[in-house]
Amino acid sequence: MIAKAHNNERQRLQAIKDYNISRDREQVFDELTELICRLTNVPRSLISIVEEHEVWFKSQRGLELNSSERELSFCSHAINSKEEIFLVEDARKIEQFKNHPYVNAKDPVIFYAGVKLKSEEGLPLGTLCILDNKPHKLNEEDRASLLMVADLARRQLDLHKKNTDLKTQAAILEENNEMLKSFAHTVSHDMKMPLANMVLTTDLVAKKYGEKIDETGKNYLAYIKDAAFGLSDYVTQILAHYESDSLLIEDKDEFDAYSLLEHVHEILAISDDIDYILPEDNLVMHINKSVLEQILINLIGNAIKYNDKETVEIKVDILEKDNFYIIKVADNGLGIPEDRQEEIFKMFQTLNVPDRNGKRGNGIGLNTVQKLVNKLNGMITIDSELGKGTEFIITLSK
Repeated sequence: MIAKAHNNERQRLQAIKDYNISRDREQVFDELTELICRLTNVPRSLISIVEEHEVWFKSQRGLELNSSERELSFCSHAINSKEEIFLVEDARKIEQFKNHPYVNAKDPVIFYAGVKLKSEEGLPLGTLCILDNKPHKLNEEDRASLLMVADLARRQLDLHKKNTDLKTQAAILEENNEMLKSFAHTVSHDMKMPLANMVLTTDLVAKKYGEKIDETGKNYLAYIKDAAFGLSDYVTQILAHYESDSLLIEDKDEFDAYSLLEHVHEILAISDDIDYILPEDNLVMHINKSVLEQILINLIGNAIKYNDKETVEIKVDILEKDNFYIIKVADNGLGIPEDRQEEIFKMFQTLNVPDRNGKRGNGIGLNTVQKLVNKLNGMITIDSELGKGTEFIITLSK
């Protein structure tokens, strides 16, 4: 009469712990217990989880119980059964159960049919069962229904576990990302001052000891200064990349396109010899201005730096269609090989070509652009031809 522990009880209990099943009632499981009652015409059903000392019910139909003792539960027998369906048609006629307290109760358990709900490793977590206070027989249709609904319950438990695992992984990733952002922020700020001192020191050495330094020495000082500026720019871009996460995307501003593009012109200090072409129409926009400005600074800045033509041409178009803004930034620069056009949006990926000043990029700017576009629920595509130029097309929801 007393149910024994499962052969792999320790592993089975660990599996239940790993599934982290909530005791709260959930509609999807209540619908399954109702469904099996209707399909088999048996008035009571349970979805049980068999713990070490207790069997508790994730869902129940036709009962007022929340749990039962592990040693007395019919479900504890079911999880040990080698049969596909553990079936007790009339417990009063079975020696093992005829003196069972549930069988001799005022509202007895006479009929029981249970199917194991197994973990992904095949260990029984509990059962889907139907029961009644009078005898029953299962026909083939009833058996098929019981197996089908049990499979649905098992899949729902698996889905719950996967969702829980994903949430756990997401929380870990978020924590790691916050640590990385904090680290990048701290390192970036801590490096700024030493780099500035390097630049200042090279200038002081060149000015104070200029007459005593030969041409090779002056070149070394220039290399140090350029390297400091390059590293400072690298640090600035890393900091901007992580700080872009703090931009409040849902905040929207109303502004005209020309004022935005003129501000970008000032920030980048675009020289007069660059052909900077604005849109034909000065569109009034309603979108997060700071985010769009950051996107344009990166794209237009790259278009100027990576351009091998005598006259640099930058053309910006901003169009409005239905519920979208379409922003295009085109240049007459180097162009991007077709097989590298997706790769350049990855962090630290570059085309490994020098800019107009002989410096090489660090692969942070375009990754930041894509991240900001994604945060605005937009998309970015590339149309480029080697030697002729590149056009970035961004579509953003209003």
